[in-house]
Amino acid sequence: MTLTDVVKEILDLRKQSLTPQEIREIIKVQYPHFYGTSSHKSNVVKGHYKDIDHALLAQIYTSIKQNSSFSCDTSVKPMVITIQKNELKLKLIAKPTLIRDSNQMRNEDELIANIDHYYKKSLDVMNDFGGPSIYFHIQAIKEQEKNFLSDRHIEMIYATLASWGMHKMGDPVFSKAKLVSFTDFKSSILKYQSRLSDLSKMEMHLCTQKEYEDFIDDLELIYNNLRVSISEATIVANSKTLAHLLPQMIPPIDRQYTIRFFTQGKKDFFNGKGNYKQINLPNELRAQFLDFKNYCSNIKKMFDKCRNENFSINKESFNTSYPKIMDNLIMAFVKDVPKPKL
Repeated sequence: MTLTDVVKEILDLRKQSLTPQEIREIIKVQYPHFYGTSSHKSNVVKGHYKDIDHALLAQIYTSIKQNSSFSCDTSVKPMVITIQKNELKLKLIAKPTLIRDSNQMRNEDELIANIDHYYKKSLDVMNDFGGPSIYFHIQAIKEQEKNFLSDRHIEMIYATLASWGMHKMGDPVFSKAKLVSFTDFKSSILKYQSRLSDLSKMEMHLCTQKEYEDFIDDLELIYNNLRVSISEATIVANSKTLAHLLPQMIPPIDRQYTIRFFTQGKKDFFNGKGNYKQINLPNELRAQFLDFKNYCSNIKKMFDKCRNENFSINKESFNTSYPKIMDNLIMAFVKDVPKPKL
C-alpha cells in the first residue's frame, strides 16, 4: 500500500473533502507506519524539513499533485482535497483484459495441449538467471519450510527480490525499481504474522478453484499493506514477496512473462521493431489486486488442466513448488516464441 492509496482510502471512508493537514493527522493515528519513515527522518536530518510532520505533509502534497485521481480546491487556504467520483467507480469495475479471441487458440490452451514440450523447456529456465537469483530463491523457500517468518526467512526474501531485479541503484526519481528499507519491509510482513501462519498451511494442488479464490480474497488486506517497492505498481513486487511467504499457493507474477502471457496473443508479443511490446498495469490499488487475483486464479485453472502428475518438485532448482512450476512453464512458453524477422 502506498501513501497515495492511503490518502484515497481516507477520503473514500470519510466521504468528505479534507485538507492535507487533516489527512496528515489521520495518517499519524490510523496509519502510523507511514509516519516517521526512514525517508522522513533522513530529510529532516539533511535540513530539508523542520520536522517529521512537515516531511509527511510535503509527501502528501506531492502525492496529490502527481495523481489525477484527486481534485484540489485551491480557492481556500489550506486547499481541500476530494477524490474523483469516477475514480471510485473504477475501483469497483476494473478488471484485467484477458485474451478472449475465439478465432485463435489462447496461450493457455496451446500450453496445455503441448505440456510435455513446454515442461521440458521449463526445466532449463533457471539457466537464464544468474547465481544469486537461484541461490537466494532456494534459501528463501527452505527457510519458509524450516523457520517460517524468521529473520533469515525474511532476509532471504528481501535478497531474492533484489537479485530478481526489484532494486536498481541510482536516483529514485529516475528509477522506481527500488525496494523500501528492510525495516519497513519486515515490519509490514510481521504485522500479519499470525494470519500468514494460518494461510501457510494450504496447498494449491489440494484445494478446489473456489477454495483457492477464497484464499486470494483473504489475502487482500495483507496484499494492500505490504511495503515492498517505492513504486505504486504492486502486482509484481507483492506477488514475488507472497510467492516466498506462501510458495505452495502463490506464483510470482511479472510483466515480461505472466502478464504478457495472459493479455497478449503470441502473435502480438512483439512490435514492428522486433521488441517486446510494453505491458501496462492499472494505477489503482484495488484494480491491481483484482488483476493479481485474476492471474493467480487462471494459473490455478491451468494447473488443474495440466497432466500435473508428471510435475516434479525439486527444492534445489527453480521447481520449488507447483505455483513456481507453472511460472516456469509460462516463461518457457513466452521464451519459445521467436522474434519476427525484420
